[in-house]
Amino acid sequence: MKARVCGRGLLMVGFAASVQWACSDEAGGGAMGGDPGASNGGTGGAAGSVGGTGGSGGVAGIGGTPPGSGGVASGGTGGGTAGATGGSSGSTTSTGGQPDPGTAPTAITNLMIEPNPNNVLSAFVSWTTDIPAHSEVEFGVGEYQWEIADPTLTTDHRVLVIGMHAEEDYLIRAISSNSAGSVSAEGSFTTASLPAVIPVGEVTAHDTARAQPGWTLMNVQVGNGTANARSNEPAMAVMYDGDGLPVWYHINGSSPDIGGAVSVDPTDRGVLFGPVGYGQSGGESPREVDLAGNVVWECDDVTCGGAGSLSHHAGKLPNGNYVIQRDVSAGGVTAPVFEELTPDLEVVWSVDLRDVLPAPPGASGDWCHGNSVTVDIPNNAVYMSCRWLGLIKTTYQNPSLVWHLPASYGAETLGDIAFVPESSQFSDIHDPEIHDDGTILFFDNGGWSGMVGENTNGYRSRVLEFQLDATTETATLVWEFPGTFTVDAWYTNEFYLPFWGDADRLENGNVLVTAGVRGPDARSRVFEVAKADGAVVWEFQLPPDFGTYRAERLSPPPLVRPVSP
Repeated sequence: MKARVCGRGLLMVGFAASVQWACSDEAGGGAMGGDPGASNGGTGGAAGSVGGTGGSGGVAGIGGTPPGSGGVASGGTGGGTAGATGGSSGSTTSTGGQPDPGTAPTAITNLMIEPNPNNVLSAFVSWTTDIPAHSEVEFGVGEYQWEIADPTLTTDHRVLVIGMHAEEDYLIRAISSNSAGSVSAEGSFTTASLPAVIPVGEVTAHDTARAQPGWTLMNVQVGNGTANARSNEPAMAVMYDGDGLPVWYHINGSSPDIGGAVSVDPTDRGVLFGPVGYGQSGGESPREVDLAGNVVWECDDVTCGGAGSLSHHAGKLPNGNYVIQRDVSAGGVTAPVFEELTPDLEVVWSVDLRDVLPAPPGASGDWCHGNSVTVDIPNNAVYMSCRWLGLIKTTYQNPSLVWHLPASYGAETLGDIAFVPESSQFSDIHDPEIHDDGTILFFDNGGWSGMVGENTNGYRSRVLEFQLDATTETATLVWEFPGTFTVDAWYTNEFYLPFWGDADRLENGNVLVTAGVRGPDARSRVFEVAKADGAVVWEFQLPPDFGTYRAERLSPPPLVRPVSP
């Protein structure tokens, strides 16, 4: 998770816990269209659910609400097949950390396994118990590999299951426990085929001993056969496991993804999308979805009620507010205005780049090209990222300039921080990551050629980390990739991103790099580098002509954990 959200470790913990609890509370989240008791569901794939011993045999089909007790339903066609079968109940032992009745539940009844209408890699598992107990679901292919647990004591259980692969037969086991004992019931579920726009990646390097475990969340742009970062399809967020297989996704609205620079960040409720459209007519406003695919927050319109188009970035702060980037033009110059919004869309804070760093004479057009912001309210600090200008730090209260670390591409005469060595100065940047130890990690695009592939005229991208000392006004280079490391020829000869880019420090100290490109023959890469020796310990490639702007490693994954021994 990005440092721009401040306190990211705590947010990651909250991400798993809060979404877990919310899923069990959203009783209506898995409702399907159709009439109760109908024998046939709607479109979306064949499905069935039959209760076994220890349950009354409630049944659900894709496309329909649950039929009556003991019925059997089959879904319609389209989108692959999916099915669910109930099984028998048994007993295990389990304890909970909350007060409970001290009497064990006697059976699980009404076990139902319903496909998630928003995601074919997901399902809702629901059941009832006669005594309040916790909710847990174990699942896996051929054996029980993963579990999702909710510690809430209840008799009406509903668990969102995520993390499955497409077109697989899964074993499902529902478990309810309290301090006095537990019961379980088994079923099965077949995931459907992926939507055609969701790509399956290829992992081309994986050192499991050195790579940071977890899932990788990234935006995905579907290509149109050109290299111009335009798409005819909506923006998407996809989570990939370590083997490069999708385990969660969300297709964001219906507007075409123009520009591909759509931030997707994990939040305490799910995933937050940045704006889609990049100044074009139409588009999608910033939008937060939960892991079931339900919209839980969004603006009322594509400009969030203000003047000037939105672009690149939306973030969520620890205080529950949101930050957006608005591009405002005046006097022939376009500059970003960053605004903090409450969940009710009230603007409670803003900073205009022009107020803290006025454009010099002769500046014109997209002078800054803002692409992200880090807001650190406890430390009264804001870090604005401009591709052409570099990184600008201001105060949060009564915003005023603190320092400017300049990019060579568009800030030749600006800035008050010197690079050590001088040759280490970056050209143009995306999405810097601010660390508590005083270092800052940058993705340096290496200039603007407007081209991808082999014809880049010697342009090369790189990842840089600097130790910044505001007292001496210096930024000292402490790490660089590829630098002098011995690496695969692609990293020295073809590693160039004209549009996008991202670099994150991982929990194990490695660096996750997003190298997204677009073009009929171009393949986007997301790779993990060990800092000590520059070894690429995990490398993931999308199919040709699929792009990505930014990626985040989710470690541990949301909700899901390995089954306890």
